[in-house]
Amino acid sequence: MTKKQRVYESAFDTYTVEKTIGEGGSGVVYLVKNSNGDPFALKCLHPHLSTGQRRKRFKNEIAFLSKVQQPSNIVPMVDSGLSINGGDKTPFYVMRLYDGTLRSRMSGTIAVADVMQIFSRVLDGVETAHLLGAVHRDLKPENILCDKASNTLAVADFGIALFEEEELLTAVETKAADRLANFQYAAPEQRARGGKVDVRTDIYSLGLILNEMFTGAIPEGTGIATIAAVAPQFAYLDELVEQMRQQRQESRPASIAELKKQLIGRGNAFVAQQSLDSETKKVIRQGEPPIFVPITLTGADWDGQILTLSVSHAPPGHWIARFQRPQEGHSSILGKGPESFSWKGDKAFNQVAENQAQAIVDHFKNYLEMANRGYVRDLQQEADTENTNQRVALQNAVKLAESRARVAKTLKF
Repeated sequence: MTKKQRVYESAFDTYTVEKTIGEGGSGVVYLVKNSNGDPFALKCLHPHLSTGQRRKRFKNEIAFLSKVQQPSNIVPMVDSGLSINGGDKTPFYVMRLYDGTLRSRMSGTIAVADVMQIFSRVLDGVETAHLLGAVHRDLKPENILCDKASNTLAVADFGIALFEEEELLTAVETKAADRLANFQYAAPEQRARGGKVDVRTDIYSLGLILNEMFTGAIPEGTGIATIAAVAPQFAYLDELVEQMRQQRQESRPASIAELKKQLIGRGNAFVAQQSLDSETKKVIRQGEPPIFVPITLTGADWDGQILTLSVSHAPPGHWIARFQRPQEGHSSILGKGPESFSWKGDKAFNQVAENQAQAIVDHFKNYLEMANRGYVRDLQQEADTENTNQRVALQNAVKLAESRARVAKTLKF
């Protein structure tokens, strides 16, 4: 007789447990299959350890993951719910299933040429968390998920993350029992009672991970295994690792952005700066244009002389210029082309005869589509130009710093 399989049910699907694939001090991760038989990973609290403190922290973890817009290098949450089994209520969430971790990849063989590309994606995931107001506090290769088939990577397990106060759904006090069980990658401030963590705490852990990815050893103290010894072309990273693992937080790079500047300055073309779009609250990569919502027609009115056309939202000035001077071939009614429209806020105006009104509305919709396409192209060109200029400036700054250092060694006084 087979053992009855445990089932978790959300508002939208059911998930049947296949096996346990991970377990921590207060929670467990299962391999599950949904009602269609598709595999996922499901994380839940142990019912007997589901204290009020841990439930609050789990609630904050779910709230954080729910606002991360995909694609990103943070594990995507696809569902969540509250399971009731034998009278125990257990919160859970469902995430995409990955076939390994950075630890499993490191235990195999990572080509030296691939290390920095993998690490750049780790940086993207951690920086995304920072930009969204979270410090991970438990970065280690086991918490970085990898999928070989899709060549994707995601930072996971925000179970003890520190979230910005205004983002908290429930205030959670960090007690001694919430500290890390594994101190291998912990920053000094995490080991000290009352130590205050910030983004530089994660940067310390990232420095250890970067060194280990090249050398196979976690750097401790002095006389550590160096990157220069195994990959001379990346010798410059040894100095960066030393900056990242400084005992004093203020001596470390202040942000992931600062790390990326140094890496870009060394010619790592795949490393990209990121920023938080103020309107959409989405993290975007440098080189990506600002997010633009296309302008669409929402209404029309004619008062006997003036045709008033309402659009979805007020377009920016550059968009209006693109509307009035399209670079695509188009048809129009004589004297009533795109250049003949005036704009005020979310409305466009044109003086038209009664028998022209409908035809001009039809043409106007085509003009909108042309303007939207042209404006997106313009935004992309501007982003590409700015990205190129910034990369060249960072590379020139590194070359200048190296030149000054060489000259300083030879100067005699």
